[in-house]
Formats: sequence, structure tokens, C-alpha cells
Amino acid sequence: MFNIFKSGFIAALFGLGAYGVVVDNANIISDAVEVKLNLIGEELKSKTGVSLDLLTISDLNGSTLKDAASGHISTLKPPYVVLAIFPKDFSSKAGKLDIFASSDALGLFDKEAVLSPFPQTGSIIPLLTQNKGKDIYNSSMLNGYADIADQIAYSKNISLETSIGSQNRDTINIFRYLIYGTIIFVIIFLTIRKFKKANNANS
Repeated sequence: MFNIFKSGFIAALFGLGAYGVVVDNANIISDAVEVKLNLIGEELKSKTGVSLDLLTISDLNGSTLKDAASGHISTLKPPYVVLAIFPKDFSSKAGKLDIFASSDALGLFDKEAVLSPFPQTGSIIPLLTQNKGKDIYNSSMLNGYADIADQIAYSKNISLETSIGSQNRDTINIFRYLIYGTIIFVIIFLTIRKFKKANNANS
């Protein structure tokens, strides 16, 4: 209840309407990121008619993520998109993440690409699985939310003034490539060293 009140207070403070709703039940989104998400969502709604919500869930209580999100989804009118997350240690695959959309909104963005685990396409999971900590949720949710919003806007032939833009995502992509490149380098280095040791032992 406090999180919903906080979201409403921030929205009112910045003159926002009931667009781009952030329901942060898991308390993982910072106030600054929440304000930015609401700004993007408000502009997206006003220009395209599509509502884009972020829903964080604190406890699944044995249910699926879809069931846990169903209460919120039932209050929405199409076209809508809901980015839902149960943020529990994605490195161990205990966390849950999905995007739920009305049929008239599903074709406006590439859901599979957004949720891809590969750094060259996915805008959420590669960030979630890099490091533990609260900051990964702010960066990944902002990145994923903005990616969905930009794709919807592009499909409607409009641009969003509040978009975080490609420059920020390019920076994130470079960071991803550096991490994955380092991992590949270490694997190659260890493999070469293993073969050298085997050759020395046989000589």
C-alpha cells in the first residue's frame, strides 16, 4: 500500500496522469527511476494510446508470475503492456520475468527480443544476471521499459522526447560486450594453457 501511495505522490508531484504506472510491491525501484518511467509512460500513452506498466512482485505465494500479475492486469483496458518481475536472485534462476500484453499491443514490439538472454538483443536479462544487488533492477527495468516504449513508438511512426535514447543503451551494450568478451578471453586462455600442459606432459 505504501508503494502505491508513493507512486501516486510522485506522479502528482511531477504533474503526471494515470499513465506509465509503476507498482513497486517489491520495493526495488528508486524514486528517480520511477519518475523517469512515469514520464516515458505518460508520453507513450498520450501519443499512442498504449499503456505500459511496470509491476514488481514481492511474493508469488506458490503461484505463477502470470497469476500474480492477473489482479493488476484485470484493471487495465486494451491496448496495454505489463512488464512484470519477481526479483529473486536471477543468477540462480529463482527470479521470474515476463511481459503480458493485450492482443492489440503484442504486435507493436518484439517480446522475444526484449526478453532474450543474449546481450546483442536482450535489454533486460543480460543486465539482471551480471551482478547481484539492487542497482541491477533499476538499470534493467529502465532499459527494458524504455526499449518496449521505443519499439511501440516506432511501430506507430512517432518518437518519444522522454526516451533514454540509443546512446544510453549503446553504453550498456558496450559494458555487456566487455564482460562477455572478458569471459570468452578467460575461457580461451584456460583452454590454451590446458593444451600446453598436456603437450608438455607428453613430450
